[in-house]
Amino acid sequence: MKTVAVDARMWRHPGIGRYLRELSTRLVSQKARYFFHFLGDEALTAELPRVPGAPWGFTAARAPIYGAAEQFEIPAKSAGFDLLHVPHFNAPLFFPKKLAVTVHDLIYLRNAGASRFGLGALYARRLLNHIQKKASIIFTVSEHTKNDLLNYFPRLDPGRIGVTPEAAGPLFRKIGDGDSLNKIRADYSLDRPFILCVGSLKKHKNIPALIQAMADLRERKKIDHELALVGRPDPKNPGLLRLIRRSGFVRYLGEVPDESLAGIYNLADLFVMPSFFEGFGLPVLEAMACGVPVLVSNRASLPEVGGEAALTFDPGRIDALGELLYNVLQDKGLRLKMIEMGFARAKEFSWERTARQTLEGYCRVLG
Repeated sequence: MKTVAVDARMWRHPGIGRYLRELSTRLVSQKARYFFHFLGDEALTAELPRVPGAPWGFTAARAPIYGAAEQFEIPAKSAGFDLLHVPHFNAPLFFPKKLAVTVHDLIYLRNAGASRFGLGALYARRLLNHIQKKASIIFTVSEHTKNDLLNYFPRLDPGRIGVTPEAAGPLFRKIGDGDSLNKIRADYSLDRPFILCVGSLKKHKNIPALIQAMADLRERKKIDHELALVGRPDPKNPGLLRLIRRSGFVRYLGEVPDESLAGIYNLADLFVMPSFFEGFGLPVLEAMACGVPVLVSNRASLPEVGGEAALTFDPGRIDALGELLYNVLQDKGLRLKMIEMGFARAKEFSWERTARQTLEGYCRVLG
């Protein structure tokens, strides 16, 4: 039986960790013809399923992400396996065995000219240049990211790239239990109608534009909606927290557990993702699976993920965003149509399919 080592150190990361957790549990559950061995914190062993006939192994690995130590620890602890799968671009530069790497986005390269990304962009470019030369297979989460890779690295063979889209997990669904929803409403003080945005507070998420669009609507159209923001703060963007505090209508909830997040989606009247750039945009599918009308920026991967079920807008035009928000809020028939289309769109994606596509990639490499 061929063996696959999985670098699982980012198990608790809010984005890549979701990918790791959902994919790893499906890889193990599908009883593939590979033996999986996970490298990371021992806490993950309590979350991986124990499936008869599908054993898996574990080795502790604690080197910090992006640190020099990971360039030594991960290759050393993966040396006895046939393939190493790294779920991010921080792959080892010196690894003699076969290598699979998942590239979620190229945000560092796209922002190479910005000071906050300067050193990160140099490190990312070196690693990505190494990956495009040495990786046996590269997985991307969207066609957009695949095309980005081919644009930045025109000599990269498209046949070495496998597109494996993400999906909304089973927790994200329409919730009919009113008591559960009322508890979440009370726990997070969501006593007013609200529009929801889920993601970090990084600059490319374009949150100030959404706040300004809503501020204009509240003043001109007298809408009563508040804005709820869920996601990790960005210490490099302190001005946004000041803007949130000054607004008077934004509720910043920080990071919340998935069980609560599913309820928050259910309580929202609209979901908006105004980003300038995304590699995939998983909250789009989560919102759709929970029965929320979705509005997304027309940039990067977001139109690809939302399909015809999401309405799009130019993230650089605050007036256009405000007009779209108002029109959807005023049109109940449109919202109901968007909800039904969203349910159907979310069902087109599944982590089981992601796992099958990943296994097909392994098979191309290992046979």
